[in-house]
Amino acid sequence: MKIKNYINIAIAIIFVSCGKNKESNTLDSSDAPMSAKVGVYSVLKDSSELLWVGKKISKKKHMGTIKLKNGIVEVKKNNQISGEIKIDMTTINVTDLQGGAKKSLERHLSNEDFFDVQKFSEASFVFKSEPQNQPMSKIKFEGVLTIKGISNPLSFDAIIQKTYPRLKANASLSFDRSLYDVRYGSGTFFENLGDDLILDDIDINMSLVMKNE
Repeated sequence: MKIKNYINIAIAIIFVSCGKNKESNTLDSSDAPMSAKVGVYSVLKDSSELLWVGKKISKKKHMGTIKLKNGIVEVKKNNQISGEIKIDMTTINVTDLQGGAKKSLERHLSNEDFFDVQKFSEASFVFKSEPQNQPMSKIKFEGVLTIKGISNPLSFDAIIQKTYPRLKANASLSFDRSLYDVRYGSGTFFENLGDDLILDDIDINMSLVMKNE
C-alpha cells in the first residue's frame, strides 16, 4: 500500500483531526480563512493532543494517545509555512482497555513486532507549504514522515482554526505502517491471517496548540 495522499490536516503540521470526534478523519473547512502572525512558533506539548486508531479486518479496533516531544513551525510573510514535529514513541498509551489487557497491548506495540521504541524512541515529521497569495484557508503541504528510522513522503492539506492568543489547529492523517517495517499482523508481509489481519493504515488525530516565540 501507499500512504494516503488525501490526508486532511490542520495547521502547519502533521500531524494527524480530532476535533470532538476523535475517530473522525475529516476536516471542517467551513470557517473563514485566517492569517497567522509572521514568526516562529513552538508547539505546546502539554496543550496539544495526539490520538491513534488501529483496526483489524474484522472491524475490531484499538485506540490511544501518544505524546509530542516538541515542535517548531515558521510562518513567513508570503504565508508559507514550514516546520518539524517530533513524537515521543515511548509514550504509547492504550485508552480503550484497562488493567492487564491494557498493559499487554502497550508492551506489544512498543516491542520489535511493532514500533521497537527502545531502539527508535522518536518519530518526526518535516513539512513545507507553497507560498500563499491570500489569507490561509485550505493549504497544501509536502512533507516527510520518519518512523523507525525510515522516511517516506507525505502530502496533506491543512487548515488553521485559531490564531489568537495561540495558534491552534486540528489535524487528521493516515499512514501505511508497512512502509515503516511495522510487520505484525500485516497482510503485506504475511498470508492467510484471516480475522487476525491488522490493517496497515493507522489513523492519527491531532490537536495542536502553538505559541509565537
